[in-house]
Parts: sequence; structure tokens; C-alpha cells
Amino acid sequence: MGHGDRGDRGGPARATAGGEAAKLPSGRHRLSRDYVASNQRARILRAVTEIVGGKGYAQLTIDAIVGASAISKKTFYEHFRNKEEAFFAAFDSIAARMLAAFDDAAAGRREPDARLRAGLGALLELLAAEPLAARMGVVEVLAAGPEAVARRDRIKQHFSTIVVEHLLAMYPDFPEPELAAEVIVGGVHEVLYSRISRGEAHALPAVRRGLVRMYAIPALPRTPH
Repeated sequence: MGHGDRGDRGGPARATAGGEAAKLPSGRHRLSRDYVASNQRARILRAVTEIVGGKGYAQLTIDAIVGASAISKKTFYEHFRNKEEAFFAAFDSIAARMLAAFDDAAAGRREPDARLRAGLGALLELLAAEPLAARMGVVEVLAAGPEAVARRDRIKQHFSTIVVEHLLAMYPDFPEPELAAEVIVGGVHEVLYSRISRGEAHALPAVRRGLVRMYAIPALPRTPH
């Protein structure tokens, strides 16, 4: 077919679990150019996640990506300049889903503790349901270079802002909330990292209660310098 795709024969394109695109039919079809491009891009991002999450960032190559996504190299380069750019796009997609899971679950709750429990629970459920994405987004991102780490750090900063808001809602005079948030988010990240790196992403929802208790720390009295 056109656009350098190596699709399945027969049958329409289908969406796989999580909204990921299946291979397109080969031969003539009436699919729009935009649909084809979107499908190809989704398959590339899925392939990157499968390779990095399943085998490690060191195994990410253009050949591996085009093989796993069943496209041609020509098609790959129509979407991305190199494997790094494809990795960043896949990571950003994972990060967006993580943030949306937390924010959407928390949005409908009024009390700070309820927002925290709902948001954190939704995030842990997402990571448990997508272990390859969890490993790529939390563990393997550290092997992908400074730009990848910077993107990871922006996600941590987003959650730090949420923690600051939570602490100040509970304790308006909480001393140094930004520092406390940095420590809390760093601790949560370490728990996620250790579980995911051991292949235990499926067990993450079970640690929600303990993680929530990390936020429920009492306000410390201010001490004179």
C-alpha cells in the first residue's frame, strides 16, 4: 500500500487495547491520509514502548522499531528524525497519560485527602495495567540521556506542585512546603522505581495506602534561627 506501510492482508484497521493502532490493511483502501499517518505513528510509539519497556533502552534501534511496528524505514523517517525523537514522543505520551490519570481522578473530589487518594490510586492502577509503559517511563528513562531525564524531572515537578497545594490546604502555615514536597515526591518515585525494576508493577495499587500516609505528616512548629 502507499505510505510505506507493511499492513495485514484483509480486514479493516483495528484499535488494540489502550487505543493503540493495529496494522493497516494492505492494498487499496479508502482510509484517509491523516488516518494512515496517525495509525503509523501510534504503531511506532507502541513499538518503542514495547522494546524499551521489555528489553531496555540499549536495545532501541531503528531496525528494532520498524520490525516491531511492521512499517518501512522510509515510513519511520516520515515521522521521526531518529530513535531519540521517537523515544521522546513515546515518553511524552506515557507521561501525559500518567498526569491525566491522576488529575482526572482527583478533579471530582473536594477534600485534599480524597483528591490525593483518588489521584494516586488512578496513577498506580495505570502503571499496574501497563507494565511496559511503567518500566519505560520510570526506570529506562534514566538510560536515555539528559533530555529524557529533564522530561522526567518536569513530571516530578508537576506532582511536587500538587503536594505543595495539599500540604498548604491541610496546614496553611506548613514550613518549607516546597522542600517537603520534593522529599515526598522523591520518596514515592523511589518506591515506584524499586517495584517496577523488580517486575512488580502489577502490585503497585497495594502500596497506595502507605504512600498516602507519607503526605499526612503533621505541621512542624517553626523554630527560631
